[in-house]
Amino acid sequence: MSDDKMTVTVNGQQVSLHRGMKVKHALIACDQSLYDAAEAGDLAVRDAGGFNVGLEGSLRDGAKIYTGKPDE
Repeated sequence: MSDDKMTVTVNGQQVSLHRGMKVKHALIACDQSLYDAAEAGDLAVRDAGGFNVGLEGSLRDGAKIYTGKPDE
């Protein structure tokens, strides 16, 4: 993979993004409906450690993010 690309895993599915792209871009690349639901607050995005991450959050090559129900 070239230096201007990175691979991120969203819910177990790998997506290729340009370096510098954010969490929202990874969701859109995986499935637009994931981004729409997260934007509406119906879906939470978490990192591999289970911590919530924002849609504007930074990503690094090899990052893994997951979506799920927001904490009540």
